[in-house]
Amino acid sequence: MNWYDESASPEQHPEVRRLLNQLEATPDFLQEGAPISIARAPGRLDIMGGIADYSGSLVLEMPLAVATLVAVQKSADPFVSILSMAASDLGNTPLVTLPLAQLCPPAAPLDYGDAHQLLTADASTAWAAYIAGVMVVLQRETGLEFHHGLKIFVHCEVPIGKGLSSSASLEVATMQAICALMQTSLDARQLALLCQKVENVIVGAPCGIMDQFTVVSGQEGHLLALLCQPAEPQAPVTVPAEIEFWGIDSGLRHAVNGSDYTGVRVGAFMGYRILAEYAGLPVTPGPAGQLLIEDALWQGYLANITPSTWERIYRDQIPVELTGEDFLTRYEGFTDTVTRIQAERVYAVRQPTAHPIYEH
Repeated sequence: MNWYDESASPEQHPEVRRLLNQLEATPDFLQEGAPISIARAPGRLDIMGGIADYSGSLVLEMPLAVATLVAVQKSADPFVSILSMAASDLGNTPLVTLPLAQLCPPAAPLDYGDAHQLLTADASTAWAAYIAGVMVVLQRETGLEFHHGLKIFVHCEVPIGKGLSSSASLEVATMQAICALMQTSLDARQLALLCQKVENVIVGAPCGIMDQFTVVSGQEGHLLALLCQPAEPQAPVTVPAEIEFWGIDSGLRHAVNGSDYTGVRVGAFMGYRILAEYAGLPVTPGPAGQLLIEDALWQGYLANITPSTWERIYRDQIPVELTGEDFLTRYEGFTDTVTRIQAERVYAVRQPTAHPIYEH
């Protein structure tokens, strides 16, 4: 058995032993004696910064002891088979099998829109998009070629739907394990950005960068400090011995691809577009219907507006809420490449705009 990282050993991490026990309980899934690459990626607790990461905020994030592990093995069969007991626990189909030629065509990489449709059309198997999407992104962005099928086994101990980055830990562990098996390497920043792309363009969840970067680079006993402009790590913050952080389950389910999260993000980018208009920043049409703003004031990030400037000059210029139709009629579009404005929806604008200004 080949380990991606010596830190992912049964002696240091008991969940690795639990993964191996699960593999032994499903002997027909992996091939006996063939090399296996296993990667471990932790969850994270958001200490400061929160959903302001896509607006350029400084965030402070803590990696957790709980983690997701992914085991990957090459297969002689031309299929990608993905198995997760956690999917079964959530009422989803636990085993997803895709033809390799459909997921990673040898002639040309799959278009991201086509990959999104292929992997998310069936709600019972859409969880596998976080995993299979890694292969699509690696092929498109790095040129990695898949000449063999893969068997991918997932063991997740990060609580799902609780805002602890179970999705980011799944993406990162999958990408690490596949890269190790395929003998290709990525630096930490590239790994985090590629995993974010999986979530943004294939899964369809408009997350910022803080989750993936923390999962990749977080250190025990420290808070990861990251300036999300777009992903600039700062010196880590040592947690004093007399301080502990506790995450208390609110009982609410969290989903980055949910309408509430998406609506807040859309509202923030609406606010930035309105501020750019009021400040007289040059605006030009961009690719795929997006706008480009020449921003010498804030470099494209709401977080670079100071609270005093916001309160003194800009706050009253931003409507409390606005329909998508009214916004598009007046401003034509915005700079976000991940979300889309729904004409019929009413968006909160002022508060989502203010949040990253104060949070930063």
